[in-house]
Amino acid sequence: MSTLAGAGAGAGDIVVDTRSGAVEGASAHERLAIAGLQTATAILRPVHEFGYSYVARLIRLLLPSRKSLVLRLDDDSLMRVGYCDGYWSTMLLKGYRYEPWTKALLVDSADVKCGFIDCGANFGFWSIYASSKAAGSKPTVGIEAASDTFARLDDNRLLNGDRYVALNKAIGAKSGERVRIYGVKHEARTTVAPSADAKPILDCETITIDDVAAMPVFAGIDKFIVKLDVEGVEIPAFDGATRLLAGDGAFVYEEHGSDPTHETTRHVLENLKLRVFWLGDNQRGEIHSIDQLAGIKKSRRYGYDMVASASPFWIARLERLVGTSPAAR
Repeated sequence: MSTLAGAGAGAGDIVVDTRSGAVEGASAHERLAIAGLQTATAILRPVHEFGYSYVARLIRLLLPSRKSLVLRLDDDSLMRVGYCDGYWSTMLLKGYRYEPWTKALLVDSADVKCGFIDCGANFGFWSIYASSKAAGSKPTVGIEAASDTFARLDDNRLLNGDRYVALNKAIGAKSGERVRIYGVKHEARTTVAPSADAKPILDCETITIDDVAAMPVFAGIDKFIVKLDVEGVEIPAFDGATRLLAGDGAFVYEEHGSDPTHETTRHVLENLKLRVFWLGDNQRGEIHSIDQLAGIKKSRRYGYDMVASASPFWIARLERLVGTSPAAR
């Protein structure tokens, strides 16, 4: 099976259960590669996997394979990625927790009839999870701007029974505009030019979050969770979500450690007047002032996901999750 066949895991795939660590369909040298990737993840985890992509590239060079990896995330969830992928192979480590704060929100809202909008969906991890039974099988749309990365997102849509919608668009303040895409690594593509002489690799048409929310897949839905992983376009993304901001929308966005001005959270608190919550591993709470972020953002190369909303419905849930509501005490 080709890496983008989309019909399910087969002879061309190495299947790894991320919960048990069980490996199927791998030769001896492919198992050695997997063991090397697992070891690298374990060693580099305390420094947020700094340098991991170089290790993955070296292992791929020394122990090559034409197969793809299929990660079994849950009983009803699979994600196909490239062999020795420099980003997603970290999940080969048994029990690896990927963005646990987003998972906490989705698990807590499994009983809620709401839509999930996955902006900057990459290969579809959160689209797969949000549409799974564990998260309440939410109507889901995954949006990815880069056409080659989108091919992976769409392949994983088919791999999981066509249970979410995949869009090859870029999130923006307005729909229908053409934007350029920069960046080599699939996990760090952006429509913001990193330098004056940067050369784009692709281009794409924009769509607003409000226009995504109006798609037929969300007919009858009035509550939404929006995942924003848009690499520097968070503020324009909010500009294109006025209807959801005024309604029952909860926005998970990245506050990057490399931004000492905390621009996105400043905008969310001061201009949008939303309440902001942090669902960290060992510390949860509400962000009342951007000054609090200095004590949270410990790494310059790491993204810290915040949840923002003005919706009384979502705020009550978030207060309970962080332990500030009377019901949580």
